[in-house]
Amino acid sequence: MSTAFNWLLLLALLAGGPAQAAGTRPADRATGQPTTTLPQQAARQAARRAAVVAPPAWQPAAASPAPAQPPGPALVLLAGIVRRPDGQPCPGVCVFPTTNARQLAVTDADGIFYLPVLAHTPLHIQADYFGVGSSQIAISGVAPQPVSIVLGR
Repeated sequence: MSTAFNWLLLLALLAGGPAQAAGTRPADRATGQPTTTLPQQAARQAARRAAVVAPPAWQPAAASPAPAQPPGPALVLLAGIVRRPDGQPCPGVCVFPTTNARQLAVTDADGIFYLPVLAHTPLHIQADYFGVGSSQIAISGVAPQPVSIVLGR
């Protein structure tokens, strides 16, 4: 054995006595209960830290009622289909209200579009497709669903 190991063994014997060196836990002289070792103390401290609950995330107060919003115009989803002059569905057509070109819908592979519009409001809808043509239709406050648009007419 090396001399370093001998010194460590000697220090362990002096610090904890023969019970500590043999791997058993010495008893507390006052209570007779086994004392805790450093790994046990570390485990208890880790358990205490884990038991600390983090503060809850911010949530709005449940007691305060939501502010009442004034009734405004409701949005409805206007559905429609865009067809070519030969009657075939036309995908990739841009459909928008003439008053707001930023409110845009593009037809899918079957020529179908869905456009959110104000309910019970008359408006003009335009459908544009480069190379095929464009069309514009007027819709009264209540439109038949789905709206049918034929390009070039």
